[in-house]
Amino acid sequence: MTCRSYALVALVLGLALPAPVAAQTETRAAVAEALYRQARDLMAAGKYDAACPKFAESQRLDPATGTLLNLAACHEKQGRLATAWLEYSDAQMAARRDAREDRVEYARTRAHELEPKLSRLTLSLANGADDTALNIELDGASLGRAVLGAPTPVDPGLHTVRVSAPGKKPWSASVQIGASADQQSVIIPALEAAPPEAVAPAKVEPASTGSSSAPPSDELMTRPVPSSVYVAAGMTLAFAAGAGVSGLAYLSKRDDYDQRKLEPDAEARRKSALRYGYLNAGLWAATAVGAGVTTYLYVTRPARATSASARVLPWAAPDGGGLSVSGGF
Repeated sequence: MTCRSYALVALVLGLALPAPVAAQTETRAAVAEALYRQARDLMAAGKYDAACPKFAESQRLDPATGTLLNLAACHEKQGRLATAWLEYSDAQMAARRDAREDRVEYARTRAHELEPKLSRLTLSLANGADDTALNIELDGASLGRAVLGAPTPVDPGLHTVRVSAPGKKPWSASVQIGASADQQSVIIPALEAAPPEAVAPAKVEPASTGSSSAPPSDELMTRPVPSSVYVAAGMTLAFAAGAGVSGLAYLSKRDDYDQRKLEPDAEARRKSALRYGYLNAGLWAATAVGAGVTTYLYVTRPARATSASARVLPWAAPDGGGLSVSGGF
């Protein structure tokens, strides 16, 4: 292993320390809390278009059931009923996992009340349009054939349906969805065949001298995998395994804290969960760096020349062609 390889492996070990990652985690949580408070104030003032993105970013940085419920309520006020309905459903499952029956009941009630107000879009195929290779997209998201014939909840506004298949011309259509309980349908026609693509004939390069090409070299270039790649890969796998174990431990500690927040030792439980969270984040960071180092060592491995035994290669020239034999026997 070269000095450069040892230095890169040592870099991976140094990055496994969780202290910088812990600071990043705390920063994300602080930003998420600030966004949540701003969003609550904006929603209270009726500024839903400004509040909803802040709730969404807070949820992305530090997922929490309360934030998700507020995001769903904001989207409901904004008129995006299908999105709110899905978020209430997700919040219901999250609250059940947290053993918060009050939130489970609230999310279930809101989702149930929204369901009859949802606007829906139904996609179906015209006669002769069935094709197992169809790729169906709604607003750029691939839906798959299972969506056909199913009234799908969608937010109000303009939506685009695009259908494609190998060897066919793509087809698209737009449909305007109303604000509440609107029922729209789009019938997908049979796709037209695409014109065949012109294929350029292969170009044969003339020989530089005589009637045959120059004989190939008697050496072959190989790139053996150095031991540094295996060392870095093994360390990366070890970091990944540690990240998986610490992640499970963190989830267990966090759930224990969430369920026993009111007990005297709640603060100790919170700190214990945070320690596992910092360790988990550090191990995942080390895994990512290890994967990058392994890839770098593999891609930049040097080539070595080895002699060939015997090689038979085709050659072509304007006035003929044949086989070229080189190497030792």
